Amino acid sequence: LQERIDGIPASIVFAAAGGRAVPLGVSHQLIGDPEFGGSGFRYCGSILANPDVLFESGAALIERARAIVDVVTREYGLIGVNGIDFIARDDLPFPIEVNPRWCSSMELVERAHERSVFAIHARACDQSVLPGDDLVGAVPRDVVTGKAIVYARSSVMIGDTRGWLGDSDIRDVPHPGERIPRGAPICTVFAGASDVAACRAALTMRAREIYACLERWRQEAA
Repeated sequence: LQERIDGIPASIVFAAAGGRAVPLGVSHQLIGDPEFGGSGFRYCGSILANPDVLFESGAALIERARAIVDVVTREYGLIGVNGIDFIARDDLPFPIEVNPRWCSSMELVERAHERSVFAIHARACDQSVLPGDDLVGAVPRDVVTGKAIVYARSSVMIGDTRGWLGDSDIRDVPHPGERIPRGAPICTVFAGASDVAACRAALTMRAREIYACLERWRQEAA
C-alpha cells in the first residue's frame, strides 16, 4: 500500500553505468487532467524545465532527488537509462516508483537538448560511458517543453490523419479508419514555451484542436 502524499507529481530520468548515475532531466507530470481526457491517477504527459522553474525549492529538492538516484543505482546495479517517479512536497522528494527502462519524459530531454537519449543509453550499456555534463541544470530558465497524451472521451472513428504526419508536434498518429474506444489514447501532442503556464496552455490548445478534428469527423460520418 502507498501512503497518500500531497504534493507535485514529478520524475527524474538518468543514465547509469558502473554504479554511477548522471541525471538527464526533471519533469512535472500531468496526472488525471480532464483537458486531455484523463481522470484519477492516469498519466497524461510531462512538462520538462529547469528545476528552479518547476519547483519553489528547486535546488534543494533536486539535490535530494539526485541522492535517491545514486542510492537506487548502486543498490540495484542499474544500467542504461532509467527514471524515478516521486512526489515533490516542499524540498522533499518522496519516491513512489523506479522505472528501469525508457521513460515517457525522455523525448522531452531530446527536444530540450537536441541530443539522442537512445545514444546515451547505448553508450552506457555497451561501454559504461556516461554524459559528462549536467543536463538538468543546463536547461535555460526560459525553455520549457511539454507533451500530453490525448485520450478519447468517447469511442471514435479516425478520419484522414495524413495531415498530422507532417506536424512535428503530433506523434503516435493513428491510422485513418482506426476505431479507438473511449479511454484509449488517440495521439501525443507537444508544445514549447518560455514558462510552465504557457507551455501547459499550449498543450491544452493542441488537445482541443485534436478533439475538434474528431468532432468534425463524427459529423461528416453521421
